[in-house]
Amino acid sequence: MSSASEPDKSIYERRPEYWTRDLADRSFEEAIKAQLETLGWPFRDQTVAHHRPDFLVKLPLRRKEVVVALEAKEKRQHYREGWTSLAGFAEEHLLVQDEVSARTLLAHAPHAFLLFWDHLNEAEPYVCFTLLDLFCQPKVRLERPIHRNSPRLKAKWLLDRRNGRAFPHLRAVFAFINTYLARDLADELRALGPHRPGSNEAIDRL
Repeated sequence: MSSASEPDKSIYERRPEYWTRDLADRSFEEAIKAQLETLGWPFRDQTVAHHRPDFLVKLPLRRKEVVVALEAKEKRQHYREGWTSLAGFAEEHLLVQDEVSARTLLAHAPHAFLLFWDHLNEAEPYVCFTLLDLFCQPKVRLERPIHRNSPRLKAKWLLDRRNGRAFPHLRAVFAFINTYLARDLADELRALGPHRPGSNEAIDRL
């Protein structure tokens, strides 16, 4: 096993052709825009700006307008065994997220969501994480070196999809977001107990 100063490069290697493919296939972004237009929710498409959330949505809430940030990600294929080993749970539950894109949501707290399209789960392909889910639920954080203009580190979060909210279609996702902001968010912010029981999480009984 590699030391912390020398990460195992065999775990994952982001190849240049992956970026070309991701930019060419924008079906997820287009599906989100189509659903927002159907709902009549005004939005701003920021998918070409890496330092901003993919979408800013204006949602009418309690007779006022709230700006909601939405970051969209995809799991297109199985992850390598190294990711699963480091995550500590089955690959079918694993979702991998760039830390940089997750941080873009912080400026819009608490009205911010991360939405995954898991191509490998036919029954419930859409997994939505509230900002509180991302902040409070257990996760593994990894750093790996990348070399572009100059050597630097890139951070990844290994998330368990069971700690998000899974849905069969996008319509259900946006229904959840609407209901959550109107009712459940305030309750979760005021709660004194832990934020939802986390999957794959140890309970201290000492």
